[in-house]
Amino acid sequence: MHKAIVLSAAALLLLPGFAGAQSYSAILTGPQDGTASPATGSGSFTLDAGKMLSFNISYGGLLGTESAAHIHCCAPPGTNAGVLFGLPAANPKVGSIGPLTPTQEANLNAGLMYVNIHTLPNFAGGEIRGQIFNTVAVERGTWAIVKNLYRN
Repeated sequence: MHKAIVLSAAALLLLPGFAGAQSYSAILTGPQDGTASPATGSGSFTLDAGKMLSFNISYGGLLGTESAAHIHCCAPPGTNAGVLFGLPAANPKVGSIGPLTPTQEANLNAGLMYVNIHTLPNFAGGEIRGQIFNTVAVERGTWAIVKNLYRN
């Protein structure tokens, strides 16, 4: 179901009127990184016309001290991938990276990038993680059409 919603949202981006900046979000949790950490976080991202990806990521409740943070690519949820971009050691993490290449943009739109916060001493491989997905603001009439696609 989640995959279908993401695909529907991605399809809406192809409609007229959705040109320009694109929005994305991530919810970071321990289970997404294979840990039992109670820490959580969230991130909002904007890809502008110049292909610069701006981010604002915050978190709380880490069980260790942050040692690194990255955006990884290219893997679906639950699968690991290499580091694509390093992120600043701050909370919140605010900045921009890029410009993204066409391949990187395609991977971002396909939901194949994720944010990972690493901590020491126990979670050097990552304490919390969140997949980055398209966030689409739709008008009321458009949302009704999408909802009707999923009714039985």
